[in-house]
Amino acid sequence: MFIRPMLAKRAEKPFSSPDWIFEAKWDGIRAIAFVDKKLSIRSRYNKELLNAFPELEELKELVSESAILDGEIVVLHEGRPDFQLAIERLNAPQERISYLSRRFPASYVVFDILRRNKEWLLERPLMERRRILAEVLREGRHVAIADFVEEEGEAYFKAALELGFEGIVAKHRASKYEPGKRSESWLKIKRIRSVDCIIAGFTPGKGARGESFGALLLALYEGKALRYVGKVGTGFDRATLLSLRERLEKLRVAELALLGYEGGEASFVKPELVAEIAYDSVTRDLRLRMPRFVRLRSDKAAKECTLEQLFSG
Repeated sequence: MFIRPMLAKRAEKPFSSPDWIFEAKWDGIRAIAFVDKKLSIRSRYNKELLNAFPELEELKELVSESAILDGEIVVLHEGRPDFQLAIERLNAPQERISYLSRRFPASYVVFDILRRNKEWLLERPLMERRRILAEVLREGRHVAIADFVEEEGEAYFKAALELGFEGIVAKHRASKYEPGKRSESWLKIKRIRSVDCIIAGFTPGKGARGESFGALLLALYEGKALRYVGKVGTGFDRATLLSLRERLEKLRVAELALLGYEGGEASFVKPELVAEIAYDSVTRDLRLRMPRFVRLRSDKAAKECTLEQLFSG
């Protein structure tokens, strides 16, 4: 069995409403847990995650009956979710998993329940699913039920940022669970506007960047074609510059069809790597204004990086 998680659309700013609840936006790895006689925790791309996070085995002991749960696997560093640590845990070689599970333990933060025993709950309103979740699951050392606040979204957004979260998620109290859909009933509200872009190439580095690169060429899918949306040269530390250049070298191609790219000295790569890019606005010719590199998104497929992200709210 495989279920794609329900996704949230992006909202421009926080709001308050008695019809909505508000949760912290956990910066981790989205995961659906299938809890029965056996336990399976799977990513949004149907990859088994339990091997990388063996400490989450305790989930089997924390449910009162079989269930399918939705949540986020997070790794905390200095009390705050650290996405890069979570990805390092995910991609760690087998011989380091035991050590890392002790050094940087993960937690599974659960915020929804999709099935209880043999009964599907997808059509039930969110607040009813939340009540059932509290009946079925108890918290443990590595498992927690996500907190939420009612109505006061603007104050909660401010508090979440102060605590080191990247934002909040607003959910309509009556929302049904819609697998695989990016729904207007769930809204993500982040500190910055960001978009997940495909890395299409890079410009040569000069001076201190002679060993790495000057900027990354960014693209988004427009239908089946790649549309150039600008380049980013800020936001990198030296370690990222060097490690990313090594990865790009292995993906180099002689040419790449890139709509809107006007040329200039650059090297192209296979459109496989995804990066989250922060930006202030989008120009009329579909260029990101004041882009800044945030992070690589090894948990996201390039095919998901569409132009629609810029206009989905």
